[in-house]
Amino acid sequence: MKRVNFLIPVFLLVLGLLTSCGSTEPKEKEVVRYVKTAEVLPVSGNSTLIYNGVVKENRQVTLSFKVAGPIVELTVDAGDYVNKGQVLARIDKRDYNVNVQASEARYTQSKAEYERYKELYERKKLPENTLEKLKAGYLMAKSQYEAAVNALEDTDLKAPFAGYVNKKMIENFQTVGAGQPIIELLDFSDLEVVVSIPEGQINEMNEVAKITCDIKNANQFAIPGIVKSLSKKTGSDHMFEAKILLKGENLKQVKPGMVAKVNVLKDELDNSGLLVPVEAVFSQSEKKYIWVVDQDMTVQKHEVTVIKIQQNGLIELKNHVQVGSKVVIAGVHSLVEGQKVQILPEISETNIGGLL
Repeated sequence: MKRVNFLIPVFLLVLGLLTSCGSTEPKEKEVVRYVKTAEVLPVSGNSTLIYNGVVKENRQVTLSFKVAGPIVELTVDAGDYVNKGQVLARIDKRDYNVNVQASEARYTQSKAEYERYKELYERKKLPENTLEKLKAGYLMAKSQYEAAVNALEDTDLKAPFAGYVNKKMIENFQTVGAGQPIIELLDFSDLEVVVSIPEGQINEMNEVAKITCDIKNANQFAIPGIVKSLSKKTGSDHMFEAKILLKGENLKQVKPGMVAKVNVLKDELDNSGLLVPVEAVFSQSEKKYIWVVDQDMTVQKHEVTVIKIQQNGLIELKNHVQVGSKVVIAGVHSLVEGQKVQILPEISETNIGGLL
């Protein structure tokens, strides 16, 4: 009986211990992090880039004589239209005619001597070295004659293309030297607009769908254009130069020096791109990610492919995230997968600190 009485307290003690071990304490409350978010925007339709430029002629060439002498005829004035091959100015031909006659006589004589002695050589009656000397003299006389003929032809300054005389640098009867600037000729067969492109937009010029130009002072609008050339290096202003060739049919009112507005319409996008603030994108293990806030207010990490950075602080990327989703744009490096978050309200007049 005493043994039974002894076991009862022991049993109650063990039961109390088991009861105390089986009880669970309240779990620690999960920490919810406040995050700042932004909506995912779509990339759709076309986008247009606008530049201001100046109309320029296709070519501007300064013409000069290859020979020297006194001008005896100057047939054009500034503003005149000239055809290709038209004579613009002439140098006195007297001395050049004399040079042609003298060189022609030497050439004729040396040619006859060479042909005569060549027959003797073929009959084994003349050494080879003697014939070679005669041949050298003949070829030299021939080249001198041809140079004299060319110099005589160069006394006429001809227009290399049709265009307008912009200005003349000499007057009639003035003696000029070889290479001295004589006339400045403009080629208006094509007109182009020269614009400066910021370095952040130069690559977008390879995605052009359409270009139009508005020249208000010529009352010409939506003139079609194409990219003629793009510079490969920036200038002193850190801008790239682009030349837009005008393809309009009636450009008579358009003059070099006029101001033009160039509208560059980029290619239509395939709507697969998304726009998010640049702060939303972060790197891990050489890959790019964003945090997307799900409906249960947890964050999920999504890998993205960056296409390009826009000028307005947005970055274009590819991913299957839905347009309108919320992405975290602050504290992206302190979050973990599946973490509970709460979105900070936007700042307003009644919530200046953004904490309400």
